[in-house]
Amino acid sequence: MFGLKRKVKMWSETFVAGVTNTGNVTATVGNKLVLNWHGTPTQRDGVLQLFPGIRDRMMPGLELGGFADTVIASIHDDGMSSDDHGSNIQTMAMLWRVFTNPLDDGCTYGDLVGHANMHAAFELHEQPNDQFKITWKISVMRGKNV
Repeated sequence: MFGLKRKVKMWSETFVAGVTNTGNVTATVGNKLVLNWHGTPTQRDGVLQLFPGIRDRMMPGLELGGFADTVIASIHDDGMSSDDHGSNIQTMAMLWRVFTNPLDDGCTYGDLVGHANMHAAFELHEQPNDQFKITWKISVMRGKNV
């Protein structure tokens, strides 16, 4: 019976996302489609919980935004990783950036996962002294009403 409530919640969220066609997140890096994710608020929460731990193991001391940007820059330079572990980290970096990006009303784009679809366009901008800056634009498309 352990975890039954969580499983029921996830099944319910998945059903609603399917009926309303929401929870889709796509992303491009340098105009190349690299992400097509379909998830629920519970799965969003999992990304937000796991990503700091991944950063702590790979680049401790680096702030989360800097780590996410470094991973996204690697996609720009080398494309998506061919191994599952690397591509999962890259996927989580892009999702973390989308989910934590604030909206005007005190919410984040992550709060929209159960109600809308999103597309993020990431761009890498070279800076002097081998530095870089990642910028992004997020577009929101509402799901169908039931």
